Amino acid sequence: MANRQGFLYMNSVTFSPKDIVNPKTVYTYTQMERDLGILEKMYSDFLEVHTIGQSVDGRELYAVKLGKGKKEIFINGSHHAREYISTNLVMEKIDQYAYSYAKGTKIGSYHTRTILDDTAIWFVPMVNPDGVSLVQLGHKSAKRPQEVLKMNGGNTNFAAWKANIRGVDLNKQYPANWNNLCCNARYPGPQNYKGTKALSEPETKALYDFTLKHNFRAAISYHSSGEILYWYFKQQGSQLSRDEKLARKVSRATGYSMVPKSASGTGGGYTDWFISSQKMPAFTPEVSPYAGHQPVPLSNFDRIWKQNVTIGLMVANEMK
Repeated sequence: MANRQGFLYMNSVTFSPKDIVNPKTVYTYTQMERDLGILEKMYSDFLEVHTIGQSVDGRELYAVKLGKGKKEIFINGSHHAREYISTNLVMEKIDQYAYSYAKGTKIGSYHTRTILDDTAIWFVPMVNPDGVSLVQLGHKSAKRPQEVLKMNGGNTNFAAWKANIRGVDLNKQYPANWNNLCCNARYPGPQNYKGTKALSEPETKALYDFTLKHNFRAAISYHSSGEILYWYFKQQGSQLSRDEKLARKVSRATGYSMVPKSASGTGGGYTDWFISSQKMPAFTPEVSPYAGHQPVPLSNFDRIWKQNVTIGLMVANEMK
């Protein structure tokens, strides 16, 4: 049964069954909660919504299980606040995959029900809800608005903010070469501060614990800018061969360039840790043409969706 603690439910709703999620809008945490409530009620036979923790400011961290398969893969979005287009993408995947499962249709060449009866996909659509709310709604969305204003140099424009509400970069928080990370900010702020220790933040600790409770065959952590694909973190031998083969398939499907091994990150990211600890493939797709230090324009969503619509099903199908 789903863990419904703290969840917002609608007593009566009117909707088009195929399109619960509107991904072409500034998609807020509140809207996500509403849509998850509708989706769980609509598709209760094969979709569950769970709470896996809380953010610094007490927002629930939601995980969605889609499908009935015993094998599992994992997809997440919005580690970085300004990269909330990744939540739009993940929520649209949940919406369209669920509809396709219910109707018994294909997405691309993939028969959704066949795949999701074999391999369930777990999603965490918004890893950093406090940070996303800060970017979208400003400092008054925070429990301690004066503190975030101070970290932002008194500037009320938070469009460039990547961190969580405490000024910690959540994708520099995982225990994969954390002690040796380069290019870190000295103090909490909009970006690149790795924190006082690995997993110091409740959001990353929740994802870490959630991952360890499962046996995920693969993971995808969506980020926003560059149309490139990170896939490598010190794999060797058969693990390297397997992961590189799957990365090529993801690259061909999306059109994203595989980042060379020599140019891959130094650690601290979710997929770095997943690859090194779980010994399974993990990918960080940067989904949009480079957008700089700001949110990706919503006008890019159609392109992003076309490039990524089949990826969850494709990776699930590959995990034999």
